[in-house]
Amino acid sequence: MLISKFDTNEIEKKIEEFENKLQISLPEEYIKFMTKYNGGKTPETEFRISKVNCKISSDVNGFYGMGQVDEDYSFDRLMNNQLIEEFIEDEMIPIATNVWGDYITMGIEKKQYGKIFFLYHDRKKKYLSLCKDLNEFISKCKSEKIEHIRTIEERKQNMIENGYGDMITEESIKGWQEEIDWYAEIHQEEVVF
Repeated sequence: MLISKFDTNEIEKKIEEFENKLQISLPEEYIKFMTKYNGGKTPETEFRISKVNCKISSDVNGFYGMGQVDEDYSFDRLMNNQLIEEFIEDEMIPIATNVWGDYITMGIEKKQYGKIFFLYHDRKKKYLSLCKDLNEFISKCKSEKIEHIRTIEERKQNMIENGYGDMITEESIKGWQEEIDWYAEIHQEEVVF
Protein backbone atom coordinates (compact mmCIF):
# COMPACT_ATOMS: atom_id res chain seq x y z
CA MET A 1 0.00 0.00 0.00
CA LEU A 2 1.17 3.52 -0.80
CA ILE A 3 0.63 6.40 1.63
CA SER A 4 1.31 10.12 1.68
CA LYS A 5 2.11 10.42 5.39
CA PHE A 6 1.29 13.28 7.72
CA ASP A 7 3.70 15.24 9.91
CA THR A 8 5.31 12.98 12.51
CA ASN A 9 6.86 15.77 14.61
CA GLU A 10 6.45 14.88 18.32
CA ILE A 11 4.19 11.97 17.36
CA GLU A 12 5.21 9.81 20.35
CA LYS A 13 3.98 12.57 22.70
CA LYS A 14 0.74 12.95 20.71
CA ILE A 15 0.10 9.18 20.84
CA GLU A 16 0.63 9.16 24.61
CA GLU A 17 -1.73 12.14 25.06
CA PHE A 18 -4.32 10.45 22.82
CA GLU A 19 -4.19 7.23 24.85
CA ASN A 20 -4.40 9.12 28.15
CA LYS A 21 -7.28 11.33 27.02
CA LEU A 22 -9.35 8.39 25.79
CA GLN A 23 -8.11 6.03 28.54
CA ILE A 24 -7.16 3.35 26.02
CA SER A 25 -4.09 1.33 25.13
CA LEU A 26 -3.34 1.15 21.41
CA PRO A 27 -1.92 -2.05 19.89
CA GLU A 28 1.87 -1.95 19.47
CA GLU A 29 1.61 -2.58 15.72
CA TYR A 30 -0.64 0.47 15.33
CA ILE A 31 1.71 2.61 17.43
CA LYS A 32 4.58 1.64 15.07
CA PHE A 33 2.43 2.63 12.06
CA MET A 34 1.48 5.95 13.64
CA THR A 35 5.05 6.69 14.73
CA LYS A 36 6.31 6.18 11.19
CA TYR A 37 3.42 7.68 9.17
CA ASN A 38 0.91 9.39 11.53
CA GLY A 39 -1.81 8.25 9.15
CA GLY A 40 -1.95 9.87 5.74
CA LYS A 41 -3.72 10.14 2.42
CA THR A 42 -4.06 6.98 0.36
CA PRO A 43 -5.50 7.95 -3.04
CA GLU A 44 -6.04 5.22 -5.61
CA THR A 45 -6.03 2.57 -2.86
CA GLU A 46 -8.55 -0.25 -2.52
CA PHE A 47 -9.04 -3.61 -0.87
CA ARG A 48 -11.15 -6.70 -1.45
CA ILE A 49 -11.78 -9.11 1.40
CA SER A 50 -13.92 -12.19 1.02
CA LYS A 51 -14.75 -14.33 4.03
CA VAL A 52 -17.53 -16.81 4.77
CA ASN A 53 -19.96 -14.20 6.09
CA CYS A 54 -18.36 -11.04 4.75
CA LYS A 55 -17.45 -9.75 1.30
CA ILE A 56 -16.25 -6.18 1.20
CA SER A 57 -14.63 -4.22 -1.57
CA SER A 58 -13.83 -0.59 -0.91
CA ASP A 59 -11.39 2.21 -1.43
CA VAL A 60 -9.30 3.62 1.42
CA ASN A 61 -9.15 7.38 1.12
CA GLY A 62 -6.95 8.04 4.13
CA PHE A 63 -5.82 7.01 7.61
CA TYR A 64 -6.53 9.28 10.58
CA GLY A 65 -3.65 11.20 12.09
CA MET A 66 -2.85 13.43 15.07
CA GLY A 67 -1.81 17.08 15.18
CA GLN A 68 -1.18 18.99 11.96
CA VAL A 69 -3.00 16.76 9.45
CA ASP A 70 -5.59 17.12 6.72
CA GLU A 71 -8.91 18.03 8.38
CA ASP A 72 -10.70 15.11 6.70
CA TYR A 73 -8.40 12.64 8.48
CA SER A 74 -8.02 14.31 11.86
CA PHE A 75 -8.47 12.52 15.17
CA ASP A 76 -8.94 15.99 16.68
CA ARG A 77 -12.01 16.55 14.48
CA LEU A 78 -13.43 13.18 15.52
CA MET A 79 -12.91 14.07 19.18
CA ASN A 80 -14.32 17.59 18.79
CA ASN A 81 -17.45 16.15 17.17
CA GLN A 82 -17.61 13.58 19.99
CA LEU A 83 -17.86 10.91 17.31
CA ILE A 84 -14.91 9.00 18.71
CA GLU A 85 -16.77 8.46 22.00
CA GLU A 86 -19.30 6.26 20.20
CA PHE A 87 -16.48 4.10 18.87
CA ILE A 88 -14.82 3.89 22.30
CA GLU A 89 -18.13 2.69 23.78
CA ASP A 90 -18.04 -0.11 21.18
CA GLU A 91 -14.39 -0.86 22.14
CA MET A 92 -13.20 0.39 18.75
CA ILE A 93 -11.34 3.31 17.26
CA PRO A 94 -11.67 4.48 13.66
CA ILE A 95 -8.32 4.28 11.88
CA ALA A 96 -9.26 5.08 8.27
CA THR A 97 -12.13 6.09 6.02
CA ASN A 98 -13.27 5.64 2.45
CA VAL A 99 -14.62 8.19 -0.01
CA TRP A 100 -18.21 7.53 1.16
CA GLY A 101 -17.47 8.16 4.84
CA ASP A 102 -17.47 4.51 5.93
CA TYR A 103 -14.94 3.52 8.56
CA ILE A 104 -12.13 1.04 8.93
CA THR A 105 -11.86 0.46 12.68
CA MET A 106 -9.59 -1.35 15.11
CA GLY A 107 -10.61 -3.28 18.21
CA ILE A 108 -9.05 -1.89 21.39
CA GLU A 109 -10.35 -4.33 24.02
CA LYS A 110 -10.38 -8.04 24.86
CA LYS A 111 -10.86 -10.60 22.07
CA GLN A 112 -11.03 -7.93 19.37
CA TYR A 113 -7.80 -6.18 20.38
CA GLY A 114 -5.89 -5.15 17.24
CA LYS A 115 -8.38 -6.73 14.83
CA ILE A 116 -9.60 -4.68 11.87
CA PHE A 117 -13.28 -4.11 11.07
CA PHE A 118 -15.43 -2.25 8.54
CA LEU A 119 -18.42 -0.09 9.52
CA TYR A 120 -20.86 1.42 7.03
CA HIS A 121 -21.70 4.97 8.07
CA ASP A 122 -25.30 4.80 6.84
CA ARG A 123 -26.48 1.34 7.87
CA LYS A 124 -27.43 -0.37 11.09
CA LYS A 125 -24.33 -0.39 13.26
CA LYS A 126 -22.56 -3.70 12.67
CA TYR A 127 -18.79 -4.09 12.67
CA LEU A 128 -17.76 -6.46 9.89
CA SER A 129 -14.56 -8.36 10.61
CA LEU A 130 -11.88 -7.84 7.97
CA CYS A 131 -8.45 -8.93 9.24
CA LYS A 132 -6.67 -10.27 12.29
CA ASP A 133 -4.42 -7.17 12.52
CA LEU A 134 -3.23 -4.00 10.82
CA ASN A 135 -0.36 -5.68 9.02
CA GLU A 136 -2.72 -8.16 7.32
CA PHE A 137 -5.10 -5.34 6.38
CA ILE A 138 -2.33 -3.26 4.82
CA SER A 139 -1.18 -6.29 2.85
CA LYS A 140 -4.72 -6.51 1.36
CA CYS A 141 -4.67 -2.85 0.27
CA LYS A 142 -3.46 -2.21 -3.26
CA SER A 143 -2.48 1.26 -4.48
CA GLU A 144 -1.74 2.76 -7.85
CA LYS A 145 1.15 5.18 -8.13
CA ILE A 146 0.00 8.70 -8.95
CA GLU A 147 1.81 9.58 -12.15
CA HIS A 148 0.60 12.39 -14.39
CA ILE A 149 -1.99 14.84 -13.09
CA ARG A 150 -3.93 16.19 -16.04
CA THR A 151 -3.72 19.97 -16.41
CA ILE A 152 -6.74 22.22 -16.85
CA GLU A 153 -5.86 22.62 -20.54
CA GLU A 154 -5.73 18.84 -21.00
CA ARG A 155 -9.12 18.50 -19.31
CA LYS A 156 -10.64 21.23 -21.46
CA GLN A 157 -9.27 19.58 -24.61
CA ASN A 158 -10.69 16.21 -23.56
CA MET A 159 -14.14 17.73 -22.94
CA ILE A 160 -14.08 19.46 -26.34
CA GLU A 161 -12.94 16.28 -28.15
CA ASN A 162 -15.78 14.34 -26.56
CA GLY A 163 -18.40 16.93 -27.52
CA TYR A 164 -18.84 18.45 -24.07
CA GLY A 165 -17.02 21.74 -24.62
CA ASP A 166 -20.19 23.67 -23.84
CA MET A 167 -20.18 22.15 -20.34
CA ILE A 168 -16.88 23.76 -19.35
CA THR A 169 -17.71 26.36 -16.71
CA GLU A 170 -15.81 28.50 -14.24
CA GLU A 171 -17.13 26.18 -11.53
CA SER A 172 -15.75 23.06 -13.26
CA ILE A 173 -12.39 24.78 -13.80
CA LYS A 174 -12.32 25.72 -10.11
CA GLY A 175 -13.06 22.10 -9.17
CA TRP A 176 -10.31 20.84 -11.47
CA GLN A 177 -7.83 23.26 -9.92
CA GLU A 178 -8.76 22.07 -6.41
CA GLU A 179 -8.18 18.47 -7.49
CA ILE A 180 -4.85 19.36 -9.10
CA ASP A 181 -3.75 21.16 -5.92
CA TRP A 182 -4.84 18.19 -3.76
CA TYR A 183 -2.84 15.71 -5.85
CA ALA A 184 0.18 18.05 -5.96
CA GLU A 185 0.55 17.59 -2.17
CA ILE A 186 0.68 13.79 -2.46
CA HIS A 187 4.10 12.18 -1.92
CA GLN A 188 3.50 8.43 -1.96
CA GLU A 189 5.71 5.88 -0.25
CA GLU A 190 5.31 2.18 0.42
CA VAL A 191 4.02 1.30 3.90
CA VAL A 192 6.71 -0.82 5.54
CA PHE A 193 6.86 -1.83 9.19
